[in-house]
Amino acid sequence: MGLRLRHTVILPALVSVLCTGLSACGENKRELYMQGMKLEGEAERGVCKLIYDSEVQAHVLDGGQVLACLKQTEEALVLYERAAGLGLKDLDFVRTHEKALERKKNLEMMLKAVREMEMPEYEAPKLPAE
Repeated sequence: MGLRLRHTVILPALVSVLCTGLSACGENKRELYMQGMKLEGEAERGVCKLIYDSEVQAHVLDGGQVLACLKQTEEALVLYERAAGLGLKDLDFVRTHEKALERKKNLEMMLKAVREMEMPEYEAPKLPAE
């Protein structure tokens, strides 16, 4: 009987420990939050970082770069939404989530503006000579 009692206590504890370490047993809201922050950090150091062009002595930016930055921000937002869906509500998370939403909005506006500037100039038709 003592052996059976030990299995009854040990087995659920073992399953609980294994599920804590494995994502297959359910998502961890804190882990999703951390993954989102990691994605945003990688974006800031990578695709969102402005590139300095020494020939024109200025930072250069193109629509492809803004789009890549926007996509990575959206990926982080998906993780934040999942964390929020699991009940994460602490103040740091809420602020981070709100800032990411604002950053997405700004990047969408920036992408529109950059794409408009990248379009070739419209040349008005010439009037016939009189």
